[in-house]
Amino acid sequence: MAVDPPDVELTMERLPQILDHPTAPEQSSAPSWKPSLHAVAAPPAIPGSAFPEDLATVTTRELRLLCNRTFQHLDSDHPALEAREQFDALTEELERRERQAAQRGTGDSARETFRDNALFSRFELFRNGVMAGYVQYDMRGGHVLLLHSVIDPRFQRTGVESVLMQAVLLDAHRRRLAVMPYCPEAQDFLAAHPRFLSLIPARQRRRFTLLMASRAESAPRDGA
Repeated sequence: MAVDPPDVELTMERLPQILDHPTAPEQSSAPSWKPSLHAVAAPPAIPGSAFPEDLATVTTRELRLLCNRTFQHLDSDHPALEAREQFDALTEELERRERQAAQRGTGDSARETFRDNALFSRFELFRNGVMAGYVQYDMRGGHVLLLHSVIDPRFQRTGVESVLMQAVLLDAHRRRLAVMPYCPEAQDFLAAHPRFLSLIPARQRRRFTLLMASRAESAPRDGA
């Protein structure tokens, strides 16, 4: 399915993007805090559904449930016009809370930098100036094909892979790019974070859902 390329920059070589949610060391315990509520204007609710007027007053668990429910409605044959606006509002609020949680770490939190290396066609994540991992991609018009992921052995089991995948998908969302997840790491992350599934084109999204269901069914047999 041909899609016109979006009017976006295809490289961030000269202007690396500093992540707003640096990963705090795992051993540091989050201090007690009291969330600062701010008014978040919610879009008009879908008729017959209870969409909150102020998303800041909703618990994170309820936000995730609403996000998944709204995505399922958005993926139906005849979604309501307000569904897209509601889904974007829920996603933005969840991302805001994730950034806020990351910023509660200690002052020695790792500094992470994400950039699109267009020369080598890969999304790179640096931690404290050292490349921790990258995702190789192929850009075809308005589609970005995620081919494979590589994590430096020194950064394995530190949560870098999850941070990298989230940065890749947030960048695709910002640039209005459709995502084609060919590497298993991207597929696993999308399955665990369904709010990003809207980045996959509708036709491939249904195939992706079937693929994940097939993998889940075959997993017990493989381990037997």
